[in-house]
Parts: sequence; structure tokens; C-alpha cells
Amino acid sequence: MSTYPNTLEPLLGPNLDSLLAEMEEKFPPVNPHPKEQLPAIMYRAGQRDVVEWLRSRINDTNKLNYS
Repeated sequence: MSTYPNTLEPLLGPNLDSLLAEMEEKFPPVNPHPKEQLPAIMYRAGQRDVVEWLRSRINDTNKLNYS
């Protein structure tokens, strides 16, 4: 009998892959509009930077584990 990962999420919390996928969906890369205010652009860029950092951190850890 197999257990799907998302059935354990309420008990164990999300795994890194599902969390990263959710963050990718919620904070996609976007191009700023010329009329957009600088604080809004910077805020969204900061959100996206967190997603990029998390992806990089996971990839670095996976490389170390499989080397």
C-alpha cells in the first residue's frame, strides 16, 4: 500500500518540493510595467528572490548529497 505525499502533509507539513512548487506558482517571475511604482517593483522582486534563493539552496544540498 502506498501513501501519496500530500496525504501526509496535514501531519508532517509540506515537503520541500511541494513548498517550492507552491511558491513558484504564488510568486512567478514577472516583468515590471513602466508605470509601476518602485516600491511595488522592489517588493515583488524581493518575494521572487526568496523563491530563487530557496531553489538554489535545495539544488546545492542535492548536489552535495549525490556527489
